[in-house]
Amino acid sequence: MKMMTAVGLGVLLMAAPQAHAQSFPDTEYVSGRSGFGQKTKGTLVVEEGQLRFQDKNGALVFAIPMSQITDALDSREHNDGSFGRKVALGIFAGKTEEFLTVKTQTADNAEAVIFKCKKKTAPGIAAKVSFYAKKAKDGGTH
Repeated sequence: MKMMTAVGLGVLLMAAPQAHAQSFPDTEYVSGRSGFGQKTKGTLVVEEGQLRFQDKNGALVFAIPMSQITDALDSREHNDGSFGRKVALGIFAGKTEEFLTVKTQTADNAEAVIFKCKKKTAPGIAAKVSFYAKKAKDGGTH
């Protein structure tokens, strides 16, 4: 019985560091990161120490330490659609897209990294990133 308890505790301890990580699949990197020019679809992972963007296979594309993030903003844009789309779909031609802008600052650089998010997720992601960024700047006493 004690062995099962130790194994159970070990499993809980291994899972604990990832308990605060939250993944947002179907996110697209749009622009803003130095050295990354092309749009890429993948998963955005928000965790206490960093914001990670991974490709479709789970490989790390880039990570931003929370201590470098100065702001996280969500926005919505309505795209009316092309003329052909309007003819084919009528009033359903337009669509609303959500974006997340993560502003960063280091001693050498400042960036505004933009992600396109699934509907109704950008405000929540922005809130989580802002929370962890503030916590990182406060030294974890949030």
